[in-house]
Amino acid sequence: MKLWYLTITTPLITTLLFSGMRAIAQLPSTPVQTSPTSGCLFGYPDRTYQGERPITRNEFAAGLNACLQQVDQSIRCNRQEFATRAEFERLLQRQRELNEQLRQTSDRVDTLSNPPASSK
Repeated sequence: MKLWYLTITTPLITTLLFSGMRAIAQLPSTPVQTSPTSGCLFGYPDRTYQGERPITRNEFAAGLNACLQQVDQSIRCNRQEFATRAEFERLLQRQRELNEQLRQTSDRVDTLSNPPASSK
């Protein structure tokens, strides 16, 4: 890779990615709400939120791990609410049928919108 290419593109990419964004530490220090679907995002284990300071990589990893364990537990406890394989197959078949009907309707609309040129 040519040096001039790297010299020009690196600042440009950095500008595109980070312009208009603020660092996590600069975000408002309002408490994080509990996630309504999983209940795993609340801050530190002691239920505090310290928005005035950035978190470390290890703190983020620990929080993500706790959240994923909570989601996994929720899936195991609510398995009966999920669709069965047969229900899923029926949904896929119905989707295929509806896609075919949509394709046919689209073809018919195209035919009506673009009548063949009449020869004179």
